[in-house]
This record gives sequence, structure tokens and C-alpha cells, in this order.
Amino acid sequence: MTTHVRVDASTPGAHVLHFTHRYPHPRTAVWTALTTGEALSRWFPCAVEIDAREGGALTLTFPGEAPETAAITEFDPPSTLAFHWAGEDLRWTLEEDGDGCVLRLSNTVVDPEWTANTAAGWDVCLEGLSAALDGRPPPQGAGPNEALIAHYRNLLGTG
Repeated sequence: MTTHVRVDASTPGAHVLHFTHRYPHPRTAVWTALTTGEALSRWFPCAVEIDAREGGALTLTFPGEAPETAAITEFDPPSTLAFHWAGEDLRWTLEEDGDGCVLRLSNTVVDPEWTANTAAGWDVCLEGLSAALDGRPPPQGAGPNEALIAHYRNLLGTG
């Protein structure tokens, strides 16, 4: 998996993480993995239900926690999904690329101290998405480990 990540610290009060990843799968397959609860729950670190439409919402239920809601702010099949979750804005876009597609994710990170942790978390999620699309089991573990977080601190220059 080759993922390119960069951070934009020019937004006052927040960092914006930008991920770019090419998947050797059709855009429609990746779109389904982003926009159906059953598919999302295979690679996202919690159970997900989704009312897949602009104005709809994702309901995210982490083990042992109360459900959280993320309002869908943009929905343009099969290319754009955006939502507001826990004070942060996430925007996913898909572009066709030969026999595959390119996924771009931007994520505002309200607390700059958490930028490396957030990047490491998405690294694990994007690997899980790759596994789900390939028909492999998702990586084991509850989330990013300290070595991966340290890697992103170094890579992104966030401490």
C-alpha cells in the first residue's frame, strides 16, 4: 500500500491532513466500501450505520461506548462523501484511474497535538480498507501503535 500524507497547518486553529491512496479496484467498489454500513464496519474501527445522502448521517458505535453521530454534509455518488464528526470535517473523493481509482481524504484536526495520532489511525483504517477490498481479513489490533504514531510525528513534523 502506498499512501501519501501531508499536513496543512495554514488553517487557523486546526491542521488539515490530506491522504492520497490509489486502489487497484474500480471506483464503484471503493464507493460501496465508503457508503454502506456493512462494508464500512468491515474496515472502520467500529460498527457503522449510514443514511447515505446529503443531510443524512453516519452512526458510529465504538465497543463499550455510546453511539456517535456524524452529519453528512456532501454526498455525490460515486465521487464525494463528506461529513462532520466530533468537531472535525472529513471529505472523501474518488477519481477513476485506469483499472483502479484514487482516494483522497482530507481531515481537519481540531487539536494539533493529535495530528500524528489521527494520521496513524487513518493509516490503519486505509490498510483495513485495502484488506476489505482485496477480500483479506482486516489487520488485527485496536488501532495504531506507538511506533506508527512516532513515525507520523517525524514525517509530519508535529512534535
